[in-house]
Amino acid sequence: MLQLFGHREPRLLVTGQTISMFGDGVANVALTLLVLDTTHSVAKLAWFATARMTPLVLLLLVGGVIVDRHARRTLLLISDLARGALTGGLVVLLATGTLRFWQLLVFAVLFGSFDAIFTPAMSALTPEIVPEHLLGAMNAVRPLSNNVVGGMIGPAVGGLVAAWSTTAAMAIDTATFAASAAALVLMRPTPTPTRVAASTMIHEIKEGIGYVRSTNWIWTTLTAVTLGNALLFTPMNVLIPFFLRHDLHAAKVTVGYFFAAYGLAGGIGALVSGSVAIPRRRIRAMWIAWTAANGVLLIFGLVTQSWEVFLVPLVTAPGILYGNVVWESMLQAVVPRELLGRVSSVDWFVSLGLAPVGLVFAGYLSSLVGVRTYFVGAAIVSTVPGLIILASKRINAVDAGR
Repeated sequence: MLQLFGHREPRLLVTGQTISMFGDGVANVALTLLVLDTTHSVAKLAWFATARMTPLVLLLLVGGVIVDRHARRTLLLISDLARGALTGGLVVLLATGTLRFWQLLVFAVLFGSFDAIFTPAMSALTPEIVPEHLLGAMNAVRPLSNNVVGGMIGPAVGGLVAAWSTTAAMAIDTATFAASAAALVLMRPTPTPTRVAASTMIHEIKEGIGYVRSTNWIWTTLTAVTLGNALLFTPMNVLIPFFLRHDLHAAKVTVGYFFAAYGLAGGIGALVSGSVAIPRRRIRAMWIAWTAANGVLLIFGLVTQSWEVFLVPLVTAPGILYGNVVWESMLQAVVPRELLGRVSSVDWFVSLGLAPVGLVFAGYLSSLVGVRTYFVGAAIVSTVPGLIILASKRINAVDAGR
């Protein structure tokens, strides 16, 4: 990681994104508490999260094509400016007391639409500005700052600020988007990717999908990850705050501290992940980590006090993060540069494809059987694919020659 910061472009990118992640951490807690306090409904909180996730998923494939047609740095700048403007609009509505739930849904849809460009653009820009031997460090330092600043410090501050003023919390997020955009402006322009001039958008989407389908270790991993994301990791952000507030009767600030604990554990995992070499058995290493992250949710069968919920991030956060670092580094090292935006968009599209449905399903089912029972059942179901992949010689064959 210290070597990485010796390079100007990664240093600027990480600095800008770290500031933005702090604002995101503040805003995530503020918005969660806002919806819960105004609707008192886990189902509506799930709908709000779904409204942001759905356009992200639906537009990812188009976003991947856009990323492989235009300079990635420029696309990140456009996305940051647009999301900053949307957040600023929310501040105005809050300050004037005119905000309604349907306006929050519109905000979420538009915000998620620009996420569909930002996500693959970030993945595709990374190998353009980072030497290959430092890809693992870069793929770890971003989630390190995300977890420590965006997942720990930001939510802790967000819980305190939101208890005083949701408007102030969202204003902080707006300012951090401006800082991130400024860092991108200071970076050197990146080249436009090489492509066939006569190629249509549909053809380019098919190229990305075709590469994924023909690569065994990619499509099997994506298929398995989809289940865990839909049933566990996406609904967690909705169900755990609800569980803390309504089942365990925890204070508002406890929700912020939970996200902070998740960020701290993820930050430690990122620091370790970025300081060690990518393992020889990449598929096996990342699936051991991901399977452990799934299985630890079984603890909800025993939880009776708020502090016990904080045990979940100790395994889940570093497990997910380490697996993601190995996965992203593997994609960036193996996939051709001219296809990386599209393959990355297919990656996100498939792995998050059922997440909106999962949010609604989790919100509905947990309201019937309870959050505790839901997590135990979902953890059992989500752990099975990882065990199958760990035992599969065919899937692990990609690492046989390393």
